Amino acid sequence: MGDRMRYKGRFIKKKVFDKQIKIKNGLQKKRKGNDLSTNNKPNLSEGFRVVDLKLLAEKLKCVKCFEILCLDNIVHEQNLGLNSILKVKCTKCDIITIVPMSKTHRTADNKSNHSDINTGVVLGAIHADYDCTGLNKILACTNIPTILPQLFKRYEREAGPAIEEAAKESCKRAAKEERQHQ
Repeated sequence: MGDRMRYKGRFIKKKVFDKQIKIKNGLQKKRKGNDLSTNNKPNLSEGFRVVDLKLLAEKLKCVKCFEILCLDNIVHEQNLGLNSILKVKCTKCDIITIVPMSKTHRTADNKSNHSDINTGVVLGAIHADYDCTGLNKILACTNIPTILPQLFKRYEREAGPAIEEAAKESCKRAAKEERQHQ
């Protein structure tokens, strides 16, 4: 029992413990290296984006001095499914402007804003009989950021009542046509 020790409530060999500590220290060094203050590169994900070009052209202006912003000056990118929100720094006045890459709409309950592109993609996935995993496989193959299952479910809850209503209307029309043909 001399070469065994407790780690997180379990008995492990000293050799395994040393390996765990090396991994933990390596991850901490990596995290420190990715800090924005030590790294001058922006926090951008790799890959393609779905962009509403008209909206991007409209919003790519500084909110203070109205100077046209350059995408080289992106400070941060936040991915919300397929919708990205960029924070771009103005070279003239150093103000950071938030630039959405997709339009949004209010939900039926008026509690939150939802992205048009996320709503459309989730609705398309439902029509194609895909779940979140199937949709994410397609997105991953095209190098587009994927959608978290929780986000997919939120948009699915928004689209569900509309799909049910359309199905009910379709059934009513079919029943009416059937009665007319008899």
